[in-house]
Amino acid sequence: MQPIPFSTADVHAPSSNTAAVVTYAAVSDRRHVISGVAWSYSAAPTGGQLTIEDGSGNTVFQIDITAAGPGVVYFTPPKNGTLNTALIATLAAGGSSVSGKISIVGHWKE
Repeated sequence: MQPIPFSTADVHAPSSNTAAVVTYAAVSDRRHVISGVAWSYSAAPTGGQLTIEDGSGNTVFQIDITAAGPGVVYFTPPKNGTLNTALIATLAAGGSSVSGKISIVGHWKE
């Protein structure tokens, strides 16, 4: 297995009460693949949620997050997106004074 290089495009850490979003634009003749997603909230979120979309509006994974601190979900086997389609991972805004961060654990194109 080839190592996956680090990329700043795999991380988003916005200001408080703002959704953290990682978007991989569609690539002709390729599909996005991810092996996991890590997140954290600075305090217990109001309406915390992690959503992955295979193209805008096509939810393929979603979980509620109710506690502060870090969390991670690994996909074994990795999840494949659709050919020539954007992949969007969103950690919902956590509420007033709550900061959220999202990191894609492994991303590549096939």
